[in-house]
Amino acid sequence: MASKFPALRVLENSRVSPPPGSVAPASLPLTFFDVIWLVQHPVERLFFYDFPHPIAHFIDSCLPNLKSSLSVTLQHFFPLAGNIRRSPGSDDRYEIAYVDGDSVSFTVAEHDGDFHDFSDDHGCDISKLRQLVPQLPKAQDAQPSLAVQVTVFPNHGIAIGVSINHAACDGSSSMHFMKSWASACKSGGSMPEVAPPPLFDRTLISDPRGLYSVFHHDVEGMTAPEPSAEIPFADMVHATFSLKQDQIQRLKRLVLARAAERETSFHCSTIVVALAYVWVCFVKMRGLASDRKAYSGFPVDCRGRLQPPLPASYFGNCVGPCFVEVAVGDVIGEEGFVAAAEAIGKAIEGLKHGILDGAEIWLRRFVSVLPEQPMTVAGSPKFRVYETDFGWGGPKKVLVTSISGPGNISVAESRAEQGGIEIGMVLPKHVMDEFSAHFFNGLKLIAK
Repeated sequence: MASKFPALRVLENSRVSPPPGSVAPASLPLTFFDVIWLVQHPVERLFFYDFPHPIAHFIDSCLPNLKSSLSVTLQHFFPLAGNIRRSPGSDDRYEIAYVDGDSVSFTVAEHDGDFHDFSDDHGCDISKLRQLVPQLPKAQDAQPSLAVQVTVFPNHGIAIGVSINHAACDGSSSMHFMKSWASACKSGGSMPEVAPPPLFDRTLISDPRGLYSVFHHDVEGMTAPEPSAEIPFADMVHATFSLKQDQIQRLKRLVLARAAERETSFHCSTIVVALAYVWVCFVKMRGLASDRKAYSGFPVDCRGRLQPPLPASYFGNCVGPCFVEVAVGDVIGEEGFVAAAEAIGKAIEGLKHGILDGAEIWLRRFVSVLPEQPMTVAGSPKFRVYETDFGWGGPKKVLVTSISGPGNISVAESRAEQGGIEIGMVLPKHVMDEFSAHFFNGLKLIAK
């Protein structure tokens, strides 16, 4: 039977490692921030670039530079060339181990599909997008940290797909790596130094309360997700929704005006109103009974919130969850958006009192509300993903394809204007149409 999708042809499967002898053998122990993600699905991003050149031009002029720049970047980010394994002699401790010669899977492919169909905002079949995502193989004894796939749409564009083991690093660190690789590529494959260099010192994260053991115990009781290739994606589409700067400003003014009327205050930022607006649309789409609870959770960077704070260049995981719950009746009511924004804003304010307060139940709390399909968030506008320039200009589109569960969304800064927000999600086509109706109808109301 012929494939329903345009053909993808693999041109090369190779390995890229740091320059020989450039990195001494090393091991980095996983911290309690890392071990949370030990059995989770890899984080997958696709970066689409306009590239109006034939495949021969890419292979002759661009591919060698992409590989050499990746090699020198891995010299500075060596854990991504290493493997996650159980620490020798331990039953519950894990580490990222690197030895000379460790490498990253690097796939080059050619696709004869419509580049714009893949990279536009409208709903694109997630199974088509997954053709562009490298698989990160799992093994009992060691798990690789990174895989890369570069797919060329001749005379139209390039897609760079990366899969990163979440136990190796969070979004902040992975984007530090991606921008460093892009910078090296843009400069011709050389990288005398990374500014700022990644910081690997695990002693900066203390664990006097034994959170590692708590999290490891909880993770052991979790079932590892199926490999992404086996997840059913029938009729699932990825779509991107945008909130423009002027729309966000209207939403902020609405929230602040209602807060002033009630003589209350809370944290009200671009991300707060963006998440609140999407959450309201999501709850309305689901049609939940008003006496139920609506749940949301999103990651918060802990680097600047720990005592003492960590530098922004710390490489690894250093995020904690921010949980929010509101009665469905409050979210879908006339003042639902304001109620959602207030709940999110106050939850963020509550983190000021101690980012690790209640950390012992982070995983159990999250698992307990999973049956309610909470809205969960990947990414951040602070990552500035559209500044990832390999020498072909900024990306036309950046997608997170690992948000395949119900209620998962991704957020990024707008590529079109300063101060805007992009929201990505994966839903069945008919459900996406319903969400879209709530999203755009709501924007019409605030525009009046």
